[in-house]
Amino acid sequence: MSVVEIAKAEIGTKETGNNDNKYGKWYGLNNQPWCAMFVSWCFDKAGIVSKVAAQNKKGFASCDAGLKWFTKHGKIVPVGKAQPGDIIFFQFDDDAQADHVGICESNDGKKFLTVIEGNTSSGSKGSQSNGDGVYLRKRAYSLVMGVARP
Repeated sequence: MSVVEIAKAEIGTKETGNNDNKYGKWYGLNNQPWCAMFVSWCFDKAGIVSKVAAQNKKGFASCDAGLKWFTKHGKIVPVGKAQPGDIIFFQFDDDAQADHVGICESNDGKKFLTVIEGNTSSGSKGSQSNGDGVYLRKRAYSLVMGVARP
């Protein structure tokens, strides 16, 4: 199965509260924000976790560390060129660090990406970067801080 198929199969998975979830348990950092651990888990299940080994052999748990690693390794592509399986880093506030990450499902080629994200909310209410589950989200290009092509 592809990374996108694996991620899609997880849509609807929810934490049990306080960031308690199977992705954090698998990574070894349960009860922490888990969007990056979800991405890493999907790449692990696809058998290609080495492509996202930004922090260790299981991938990355920090959005900021992940984005810096992909940048250092020349893996960043323009948002308009994002394709299924790319890793999308988001900026929801005014600081200089990535706030959230997900896996690109599709790109309309104009101004929106459809992204499978862990640890987000299902709609506009609730935290976009520390929510309760895995959801398919439509996000504007303007929210994207970086697109990594592993």
